[in-house]
Amino acid sequence: MKRLSVFLAVLLLVSVAFSAYAQDKVLLQYNPDAGTTTKYKMTIKGSTVVTAYGKNQNTDLETQMTIQQKITDKDKDGNIIMQTSILEGRITVNDTPTALPDVGNIITVKMAKDGTILSQQGMDNGGMNNQQMQIKFPTNKVGVGDSWTNKIEPNPQLPIPMETVYTVEGFEKVGGEDCVRLKSEVTTAKNNTGSINLEVKANGKIWFAYKKGIMMKNEVSSNMLMVMQQDLGNGKMENITTRMKLVLKMGVAK
Repeated sequence: MKRLSVFLAVLLLVSVAFSAYAQDKVLLQYNPDAGTTTKYKMTIKGSTVVTAYGKNQNTDLETQMTIQQKITDKDKDGNIIMQTSILEGRITVNDTPTALPDVGNIITVKMAKDGTILSQQGMDNGGMNNQQMQIKFPTNKVGVGDSWTNKIEPNPQLPIPMETVYTVEGFEKVGGEDCVRLKSEVTTAKNNTGSINLEVKANGKIWFAYKKGIMMKNEVSSNMLMVMQQDLGNGKMENITTRMKLVLKMGVAK
């Protein structure tokens, strides 16, 4: 379960990411009006191979959930108060469904227009970290070909520093909304942090409705390698290696 929590946290971060046509540069901001409620359908499909003590264990995973984000307030500076909750969901492991944890729990964040999390409440040690889920946008306008980089420092959920490069690919309509399409590329630094070493490579597409100020769609493919050291005593260590491939699809639900 610890391995699954780490990978889901990584995926939410990654997850926190067009057919181009002529378009002036635009300013990307989270600016939905107070009272705006958006529901998302998310599906995560993946497979893992755990290697330990000379044996391999294969696992197929599928997670389905409905997420709701509600803007409860907006201050004079444009900062928004957003409540995020999982309305329903399930995890299926090797064709066996189980209840999704944290259904009904509410995470409340105060977020600046550029995506910076100013404060948050309701997150436990195993829950979602909104600072990792949101894209932090640049303060300048961007157009096709422009890119910027976000860095995430090590933390209890993600013990390895990560870097995401976002690039504007183009503009198109999704669900009737004018969207910018972003390419996201996530990598981790190769370094040993002690008992856990995590390497992530992921590529995604994000469609952001820049006029409405919300994400419309997100698609990500990820490859992850995690090595955990287990102390067997008498100075002996055993490496437990987990390889995981994940595909995430998330979009606005009616």
